[in-house]
Amino acid sequence: MKKTWIIGALLLIVYCVPFAFLSVNGDATSGTMLFYGIMIASFALLCWGALKTNNAAIIFLGNILSFVSSYVVAKISGLEPMEHYFKPFDSYSLIVAISVVSVIVHMIIVLIYVAKKKKTQYL
Repeated sequence: MKKTWIIGALLLIVYCVPFAFLSVNGDATSGTMLFYGIMIASFALLCWGALKTNNAAIIFLGNILSFVSSYVVAKISGLEPMEHYFKPFDSYSLIVAISVVSVIVHMIIVLIYVAKKKKTQYL
């Protein structure tokens, strides 16, 4: 019991990394999509860790923490809106869009995981 609590706390701490900001900023400064791939891989690993510890709530709370940290860091760092680069979005609305899509994808993954778990439980 205590071990899963510690793992959950560690997952939440890692979720506080501003993944969306790092992706948008990396794309704007270096012009590569590599940072989006790193973000997707990180979110997938964190989601897997939360599901393996049977703590799906961490996924949604972590996505909120990641969004808040990304938005705050973007505001503090003075990230330029760059409407011309991220058309039809500016950099801030792209961070919001990435976070919303991330929550939707994670919700679908959790629903599929729960459905499979219930199906195998009845077999």
